[in-house]
Amino acid sequence: MYKDSVKPLDKEYMATSSKTDAGLALFGIGSINTVIIVPRKSAKTRVPENTELHIIAKASDNQSDPMAVIRIFQFEVHHSSRKALIATADIFGSSNNKFNSLSFHASKYGKSSYDIQMSSLPVGEYGVIVSNPNNRDSKSALIYCFGVGKPKAHSGWRQYNPDGVY
Repeated sequence: MYKDSVKPLDKEYMATSSKTDAGLALFGIGSINTVIIVPRKSAKTRVPENTELHIIAKASDNQSDPMAVIRIFQFEVHHSSRKALIATADIFGSSNNKFNSLSFHASKYGKSSYDIQMSSLPVGEYGVIVSNPNNRDSKSALIYCFGVGKPKAHSGWRQYNPDGVY
């Protein structure tokens, strides 16, 4: 919701991918990065820049700390997808949660939802993941997406055909 306008966020199925860096492959020293991948380089749902934004997030209940249940983050945009680094691990067994969640203010909304307030997000692509601490549903593979401002053109690739071939 923004400026008396209500829009549903895009629902996307996310995939995860893990890649080994060259140092680990060649010398046994390095890390493995895990990323979330969402198809297409921009969300259909857009909000203008410098807008106070409210996101109503439905959860199994609203008795938990919203920061423990809801993750909002910015994607890196690639020529055909959006990606977000969520974790790294090294050969010694240490792992780091690299999921850079944005901070927000949330309040209870109804019996099982949260009203998340955010303002002045920079132009870009964003994702929202609502996890279920009680494991009552199986919707963990869904991610809700939106964009702020006009989508940026990818500068590293040139599209030659309208069928998406680069």
